Amino acid sequence: HIPPPKDELEPLPEAAFPAIADARQVIADGLERIKHRYPPIGNLTLSGHAHIDLAWLWPFAETKRKARRTFSSVLHLMDVFEDFTFNQSSAQAYVWIEQDDPELFKRIKERVKEGRWEPVGGSWLEPDCQVTGGEAFVRQLFYGQRYFQSRFGVRNTVAWLPDVFGFSGAIPQLLLGAGLTSFFTTKLNWNETNQFPFDLFQWEGIDGSRVVAHSFFNPDRGYNGDIQPYDTYGTWKAFRGKRLTDQTLLAFGWGDGGGGPDREMLENYQRIKDYPVLPRLKMGKIEEFFAELPREDLPVYVGEQYLELHRATLTTQALVKQLNRQSEHRLTEAETFGALAALSGGFPYPYNQLDEGWTTLLLNQFHDVLPGSSIHEVYQDTHPMLRGVIESATALRDVAIAHLAGPSKGAFAVANPDLHERPLTVLLPSDAKPVALDGDPLPAQQVDGGQLVHDPDRAVAPLAITGLSTTKKAAKPARTVSAKAGKKESVLENDLLRVVIGTDGTLQAITDKAANRQVLAGRANQLWAYIDRPRAWDAWDIDETYEDIGMEITEVDKIEAVEDGPLRAAIRVSRTWRSSTFTQTYRLLAGSKRLDIVNDIGWHERLVLIRALFPVEVHTHEATFETMYGVVRRATHRNTSWEQAKFEASAHRFVDLSEPSYGVALLNDAKYGHSAHGNVLGISLVRGPLHPDPMADEGEHHFTYSLFPHEGDWVEGKVTREARALNSPLVAVSAGNGKSG
Repeated sequence: HIPPPKDELEPLPEAAFPAIADARQVIADGLERIKHRYPPIGNLTLSGHAHIDLAWLWPFAETKRKARRTFSSVLHLMDVFEDFTFNQSSAQAYVWIEQDDPELFKRIKERVKEGRWEPVGGSWLEPDCQVTGGEAFVRQLFYGQRYFQSRFGVRNTVAWLPDVFGFSGAIPQLLLGAGLTSFFTTKLNWNETNQFPFDLFQWEGIDGSRVVAHSFFNPDRGYNGDIQPYDTYGTWKAFRGKRLTDQTLLAFGWGDGGGGPDREMLENYQRIKDYPVLPRLKMGKIEEFFAELPREDLPVYVGEQYLELHRATLTTQALVKQLNRQSEHRLTEAETFGALAALSGGFPYPYNQLDEGWTTLLLNQFHDVLPGSSIHEVYQDTHPMLRGVIESATALRDVAIAHLAGPSKGAFAVANPDLHERPLTVLLPSDAKPVALDGDPLPAQQVDGGQLVHDPDRAVAPLAITGLSTTKKAAKPARTVSAKAGKKESVLENDLLRVVIGTDGTLQAITDKAANRQVLAGRANQLWAYIDRPRAWDAWDIDETYEDIGMEITEVDKIEAVEDGPLRAAIRVSRTWRSSTFTQTYRLLAGSKRLDIVNDIGWHERLVLIRALFPVEVHTHEATFETMYGVVRRATHRNTSWEQAKFEASAHRFVDLSEPSYGVALLNDAKYGHSAHGNVLGISLVRGPLHPDPMADEGEHHFTYSLFPHEGDWVEGKVTREARALNSPLVAVSAGNGKSG
């Protein structure tokens, strides 16, 4: 309790005001003398900033309110502080304001025109930069630059990604293609093990493209800086590029949940902008700051910027990653066949529907949504949105294919969405009549989900459509496959592979008949469960010690042959572990070397990580991981702390171990967390974190990964083609109505 005043409080006497003015002058004079002896050191460009996570610990709907409140506050402060400048990324945030509050948007446009409000980043939003596919990342830049140009007359040159969890080595090339010559992040300061070597450098991508990159380290609040000596002096002191330039950057303002700069920060700016010993401060624009950075004699950093933290974001919230993968492929297919149909005449290209699909996908690639680090309510929004994208894109694709095929009653059009020819393998409805190609009947087999038509000796040309006519009777296949389930071992076999499955459900041996070589170096497709309790950041992290506490899941409920050819054979392994079930179906096609492992998991565990391990008979010091429009090679040993830190790393549709003459690839249609240690390939399947979504990954999971042995390295072995075939197979459409088979 505050004691009451002894006497009634009186206003400050008039005589005190001159004394206050005198005191202020004494202080100013003293500071001036000190500044003469100890002048400011270095220069900081300050930019007001409000890092607004478009979803994280709140859903998208709340972000719309956060943006309105933040932007209104910033505009008010601009009326009061005439030298205050502010930057804001993410075209999506501006779209929401434009839709919800046109008057506020109009005021923002006025400040942009004045030069004090700076749209930055050139992207639809600040996306995940590891899981996002190459074509989708291009669309992030394309839609972002197009929006800023159309609304503000601005095209950015700086990519603004302060909080993203690692960066593919393909990004420099894609940035340059969109007119972005510079790159900014602060996230590599979060590394657990090794200090990132540069804060001003040229970043060279996997194709040799280079962009100028800069970051700052604020020891207080990172990219949500404050204008106080601890932040300003600390940032200048931490800047390691002082010998190259006397300029660095500090973004200030409350962030993550928005808020932006406040009055106290801006008042402090007036007090310390030219203070003794501290760095000189000036308000500035991000684009102008980067334009003034040196371009010559900068150190060069080559390849991916791997964040030594948050590795679990490659696996957490598996469904959003699977829907993202499917959305990326379906939209690309819809565009491909839509363009071909439009060029053929008489088909209106679906611009608006495709734009809507892409922007919906881009929204859900935000760097706290796609990585799986948001609350449960976010995914209640995200999953239906992405399912809608897939449904719409699939319908657009099929209508375009039907148009290209023309009228053909009772027949199917088979479309190849790839740039290379594919063996004729397609699934038709189970009630479809037998079909023929060019009058020749095709072999068929009834399988789960429909009628499989498969002839590995016939091909569908790239981006082509092949018509299948009805016939009286299916042909006998020239090449076959068989399955046999036994008490001691079960066997899948075609003319290229012999696959042996043990009583524990793992792969005991795979013989490559064509290469006369054993594929495996030990039991493969081992399922391991690891205690997964990271030191912090449940949804984000897998600790480097996770392998110390693990157990193999060896219990088997049942092994049975569920398909026995002649075109496809399958052996199913069913397991129960704790409260969860694992059903894995090994599938092999006639004339194919790709062994699919179809997974149906009923997942009901918390704080557990499930991985599958494949020791293969290949010796190499580097593994090849697919990334955006290319690959990254990572060491298979752990000689250095840098290599040790990459115990879990991103791959898109495949990871490959190859000697010069032979290799083995692990393909997938939905997963991203991988490892390659020695001769063991690993893939992370499912987790069960508690924070921020205690129900993350709870429930059913359906996905496929595949083992693909091949001759030559990953290029000669056509690994990329096989991975695309798994993710974007041939499409069968009823030529009469445009419905998929």
